[in-house]
Amino acid sequence: MDETVRTARGGRADVVYVLLLVQVGAGLLAMLGELLFMGGNPLYALAPVTKAAVTLVFAALVVRGRRGALIAVVALQLLTLTGFALSVVAGALPQLDFTPTLTGLLTGLVLPVAVTVTCVRLLIEPEPEPAAPALPPVGVVR
Repeated sequence: MDETVRTARGGRADVVYVLLLVQVGAGLLAMLGELLFMGGNPLYALAPVTKAAVTLVFAALVVRGRRGALIAVVALQLLTLTGFALSVVAGALPQLDFTPTLTGLLTGLVLPVAVTVTCVRLLIEPEPEPAAPALPPVGVVR
């Protein structure tokens, strides 16, 4: 069984790639802010840098058409959505605070949902293989 899904340039796999790049960029920017407010302790950078590296590897594999990478990206996005939901639930407790922001909603809810939906669509209905370029007839000079 072939594990690759051939994708055309500019297709849904490229959309997933760009959305994952946006998600990684926002995560690394949030990490820098957290480092700034936590006194520069590098332990606070460990989880975001690891997640960014894993996401970038999966993004590159998605563009290459790897079906397993699509499944891994869906799993990673479901973990992100679970973390967001747990933050919302924990924020309902009087001792904890959850302040929804536009950036938090975008990176914690909208981007993961968009990436998950697009990956599932690619898993269910792969994009057609790109057509081979037409060759000029033999003997025709351009």
